[in-house]
Amino acid sequence: MDRIHRKVWVLLGLGVLGSTGCAHQAPLAVRQGVEAEKCELVHRLMKEPVPSQVVQQVAATGRDEPAPVVVYVRRPEQAMLERFFSGDAPSCGDATFKVVQENVLDAVVVYLQEVQDGYAYDARRASHDELSLEGKPQGMLKRRGPEWVAVPGPT
Repeated sequence: MDRIHRKVWVLLGLGVLGSTGCAHQAPLAVRQGVEAEKCELVHRLMKEPVPSQVVQQVAATGRDEPAPVVVYVRRPEQAMLERFFSGDAPSCGDATFKVVQENVLDAVVVYLQEVQDGYAYDARRASHDELSLEGKPQGMLKRRGPEWVAVPGPT
């Protein structure tokens, strides 16, 4: 179980055991914390060579705004793709990219696959009708203390 999921279970347990007031505040705080950690991962990931190059390719088409990035988790054992961010409008990005939930015609699509303590990833330029359960990992990020770091992995 990765760090994000462990933290969710711990925080949910604390919310259930310690909830004497409004029951809606703890789950919202938990969701916001989880989404913030996901954003940290995406920021680190977008500094890696392949995702960074794909962002540059999309930006080179003359966009005046940051390149749209859609992030999915591959679950091949269940034959499904799952959106990485749960909210409708994740507030994650910088001057070069922004995470979006809707599939756009020309975006950076990042696929994550859970591995022990982290994620294998691949990124490509694609449209909404080019999503895939297939992919070759281009790198791996793992949690080392408070930070996500690139580690040697399957290529």
